[in-house]
Amino acid sequence: MIRGTRSASLLAVFCVLTSAATVSAECAWVLWNDEARLDYATQAESRAWHPIAGTVRKTECEARLRQEIERVTHPDNRPKGALLKVLGDAVQVVLFRADKPSEKVAGVQTFRYVCLPDSLDPRGPKGPGPR
Repeated sequence: MIRGTRSASLLAVFCVLTSAATVSAECAWVLWNDEARLDYATQAESRAWHPIAGTVRKTECEARLRQEIERVTHPDNRPKGALLKVLGDAVQVVLFRADKPSEKVAGVQTFRYVCLPDSLDPRGPKGPGPR
């Protein structure tokens, strides 16, 4: 009887450990925005990564990516004096100068969207904390 109880207990522990391993093997996903800017007047370039949303599954992240592109390109959200182009998983915004017609393009912004596992940070490794 004790032997049967011990076997049942070991089986229960094994099942709990197995299910915990399965859950931890599931990876969360993060939708990132890679924003690149080019100011034509100063020729200044900048680039920054911004997290937008987190999801449990990659397919959910990809669906959220499509929603974000639709939101950004919706006519109600378009900046005045700008041209938007969807290029795959990116949106390019061409900004025009209203004050200087001879210098038509003021700058370009590109917002590229990408889904990455939550274990990857495109901004690079974080340095050591304060000492």
